[in-house]
Amino acid sequence: MHHAALWMLGALAVLAIAYRYYSAFLAAKVLCLDAGFRTPAHEFNDGHNFHPTNRWVLFGHHFAAITGAGPLIGPVLAAQFGFYPGFLWILFGVVLAGAVHDFVVLVASTRRKGKSLAEIARDELGPTLGTVTAVAILFIIVIALAGLGNVVVGALAESAWGVFTVSSSIPIALAMGIYIYKVRGGTTRGIREASLFGVVLLFAALILGKTVGDSSFAEHLKFSKTALTLGMGAYGFIASVLPVWLLLCPRDYLSSYLKIGTILLLVFGVIIVNPPIQMPGVTQWASGGGPILKGPLFPFVFITIACGAISGFHALVGSGTTPKMVNQETDCRAIGYGAMLMEGLVGITALIAACVMPPEDYVTINTDPKIAVVASSASQNEGLARSRAELEAAGVQFNEHDRGLLGLAPGASVGSLDGKKVPASKVLALSNPALAALGYHVDPTAPRATTLDDTDFARLGLHVKELPGLSQSAGEVVAARTGGGVSLAVGMARVFSGLPGMATLLSYWYHFAIMFEALFILTTIDTGTRIGRFLMQEFLGRLRPELGVRSESGKQNMAGGILATLIIVGGWTYFILTGTITTLWPMFGVANQLLACCALAVGTTILLRDAKRRVYALVTALPLVFVATTTITAGVQSIFTLYLPMTSNPATATNGYINVSVTTLLLVCVVMIIGGSALRWLSVIRTPRRQELIAAE
Repeated sequence: MHHAALWMLGALAVLAIAYRYYSAFLAAKVLCLDAGFRTPAHEFNDGHNFHPTNRWVLFGHHFAAITGAGPLIGPVLAAQFGFYPGFLWILFGVVLAGAVHDFVVLVASTRRKGKSLAEIARDELGPTLGTVTAVAILFIIVIALAGLGNVVVGALAESAWGVFTVSSSIPIALAMGIYIYKVRGGTTRGIREASLFGVVLLFAALILGKTVGDSSFAEHLKFSKTALTLGMGAYGFIASVLPVWLLLCPRDYLSSYLKIGTILLLVFGVIIVNPPIQMPGVTQWASGGGPILKGPLFPFVFITIACGAISGFHALVGSGTTPKMVNQETDCRAIGYGAMLMEGLVGITALIAACVMPPEDYVTINTDPKIAVVASSASQNEGLARSRAELEAAGVQFNEHDRGLLGLAPGASVGSLDGKKVPASKVLALSNPALAALGYHVDPTAPRATTLDDTDFARLGLHVKELPGLSQSAGEVVAARTGGGVSLAVGMARVFSGLPGMATLLSYWYHFAIMFEALFILTTIDTGTRIGRFLMQEFLGRLRPELGVRSESGKQNMAGGILATLIIVGGWTYFILTGTITTLWPMFGVANQLLACCALAVGTTILLRDAKRRVYALVTALPLVFVATTTITAGVQSIFTLYLPMTSNPATATNGYINVSVTTLLLVCVVMIIGGSALRWLSVIRTPRRQELIAAE
């Protein structure tokens, strides 16, 4: 395999050419942007949801909102198929499909008073398909937020340093919002001052996080996945009902600085360090049966990389918060097409970061195999304890947390664990005194088991190459941390620490990467929840007008907004609590790409009718054909190979039936939308255009 710098430089060249020429063609010829058009931000300016916003501030909000876990985690998980498939799909997918999708939806919503995709579909395709679209979108957004939220929960679980740093970004953003809009009146000077203030405080929180993480107070910041999920739900609810200028915009603007700066630094690091791509071009798992994703390369690589190439979730942002803040229509080119290209770059850097680590370490980080508590011939002499006698002797060092991890009931004998298996993640979370008593190479007084060596991992049956050294340098246990977030952080830290003078700072770079990922995801959580609230409130408004988005006087209906937010938050919280990355990510990928199909179908309808030349509709129609084919195929395969088998296990039967039902409903809805759109296209094509009638006369 080649070194990474060559691939990075090639990708940058393709993205630059695409923005310079293809987006200019779309703006001038296909969409005909008009700087004099009065945008919804000016027409309905209420200082709450509709608010004219500086182009670059809005770019920051939009980029932060669309760039969640998808372009970070999807490429990392898809790396199991090899480097080539993911790289080619991201690069050409974002140029020809994803950025076009985002650009067209944003312009369409801006020209339609900031209407949501569901409302636009209702206008373009009729009330029946509009309602079908609304139902599909509601389910899709809940699943999408669950898939994204599951990643941040996995990355922050039991990490005091990460929790402290990420939590600190919230009061920092609140202070920025108040300073920009209340103290400085939204001026450019206020934006610059608050930005400098926010970035400095954010990095101070990162540095202080190590001190907090190593202190006795850290125990109060080590939360379980359940606690983090519930806390994230509370945050999503509060962020969704606050005015956009108070938390959403400044937080996303602050996050965008970190995101763009980090990506540019990572691009620079890849070019300077030029690490070798250690993942094969195409792996042995291309035909299926991989350690993380069980499906084959086709079609699963196209739903695993659910963002970075094309993402239906962006249609919710492009027809949700962003069009309500566009100052001039011509800003849509940079915000719509440009921000998506930047996300594509995020996906490429994430893929490279994952592929520069040894495949053995990649698999060990991203899988959580069951490990025998006591080694035996049946377990190939691999296990936590070498014998029952060793386990019982070490049992005196087990604290209540250790016993809980191993599944021991109060008063139960440690010896009763003989013959049982526990996940590797729980074994590696045991206290150091317990592991030391079992003969592992750890310091009994240290807070984490970061000094395990190759022989220790071999005892557990885990195959590693450079992982022990990386874990010790990062100051965290990184093995069996599924979800993709930790492996991405390790890959990023490897690149950053390879820069001149950075070799001893790998632990800071690792936790910086964790914060970087968490901010990506949380900005999508708050924006996505707000968008879901808009959509749900529109739906509730049809049932009960007093619960709609706006009252007859034009005021925001807070009661309906609160109810709608509770429904959305409750939905995605449930899926996080009951799902895993293996079940949630494929469902998220299918749902996300099916939503892209809906948006592309609506966009094709609009272009067939409104574009100067009907042939311009091919810019959305061709991506629609490809994305629909791959996604529907993946959806059907997921039902039969992943979700239906869950129904045969009593412990997972309920979740299996729910997953089958939701995925089937989404597939049916999207097939109806595409079929109805095709009929609409035929009607539009058969109807002579106004200029054609004039020419005929």
